[in-house]
Amino acid sequence: MKVHHKLFCHPEFIEGCGFIKRIVYTSIHLDYNRDTQHDKKIVVKSIVLLVFIILFSNLNASIRALWVPIWEITSAEKVDAMMDELKGKNLNQLLIQVRYRGDAAYSPNLQDSTFANPEKRYHAISDSLFDPLEYIIFKAKMQNLEVHAWFPTFVITGHDLTRLDSTHVYFSHPEWVTSDFSKQPMKPQDDVGSFLDPGIPAVQDYTLNVILDIVSNYDIDGFHFDYIRYPESHFGFNELAMEAFQKEVKFQDAESWQNWKIDQVSRFVKRVNVEAKKIKPELQITAAVFPDPDNALERYLQNWSQWLEEGALDKVYLMAYTKSNEKLEENLTFLENYNLSDKIVVGLRAWNSIDDYSARDINEKLQIVKSRSFAGIALFSYSGLKQKKMFKKLKIN
Repeated sequence: MKVHHKLFCHPEFIEGCGFIKRIVYTSIHLDYNRDTQHDKKIVVKSIVLLVFIILFSNLNASIRALWVPIWEITSAEKVDAMMDELKGKNLNQLLIQVRYRGDAAYSPNLQDSTFANPEKRYHAISDSLFDPLEYIIFKAKMQNLEVHAWFPTFVITGHDLTRLDSTHVYFSHPEWVTSDFSKQPMKPQDDVGSFLDPGIPAVQDYTLNVILDIVSNYDIDGFHFDYIRYPESHFGFNELAMEAFQKEVKFQDAESWQNWKIDQVSRFVKRVNVEAKKIKPELQITAAVFPDPDNALERYLQNWSQWLEEGALDKVYLMAYTKSNEKLEENLTFLENYNLSDKIVVGLRAWNSIDDYSARDINEKLQIVKSRSFAGIALFSYSGLKQKKMFKKLKIN
């Protein structure tokens, strides 16, 4: 079989290969000018071998992630048990929930106190000396797993306020809670809990400081937004937010109001990206998002396709939690039209509230995603897999 070396020297091939492959190309390009036919044969064989290595490494480079809820990491014993269970499961990334609702599964201002972070520790962490995030990073490195800090962003309470510290931001800054069109502040019983209003500059400053505190103090591989949105499009009528809107926007109508709110979330994502990468240039910035970009934008003011296009996010993780294979296929086919597949990780349902969803169903969805050109998969969540004892039957490859 004759191998034509010019294929591997073509600029389009080199551009698609990335930095390491450009180095390989440079070596090949130089070596191929040797005088002897023998040397040229050696180079050609080397090229073929390198290409197979490159292609194989690309096949195995896809993201295989798992969301780990905060209640699974409240003690060293829990973390140890989890890490033992994850051995040999072919995962390469853990999305560790470091915040539940304005609290911390880490030690705020651990060493560097540049960024103010008044948030108290998650209520279920009983050992004041135990640092869940630090311990997980230590354990994960031993298993060659990346750790990304999963951070619920604008949702700030659960339904039960009795578990919140008296200094919690919900109590210290009630004026920051978003309001609906009747200007009634969002109640903790609404949706998943109360949200802070993204349109208030002080809310963005406060939240940014908390994020940068985590980034500056922990050796994380990535930062993962969750609830990076409004609760619904009819929220945002907080007085402080409306004052900011009126100062910024001259022509004020319903359309400019919605666009302004969309822009508040987008600005914050971009701001975090810029500031976090000043601290850690290689940090991956990602977000959990609704799978339909049109619905995400119109209903939740979450403009994630634009965030990817503009480089404000490195990747998004779709919350594609349907039980239906047909619905998943339909959603993925639609998304392929955006030409962003290499930046989209497909998050799959991995829990079951009733006995009609099994490891077999998850495996089928894993194969559906594998047959397409997305950036990888993520399973939600460790708790669901553990509860239904599905780990042994999973086929993550």
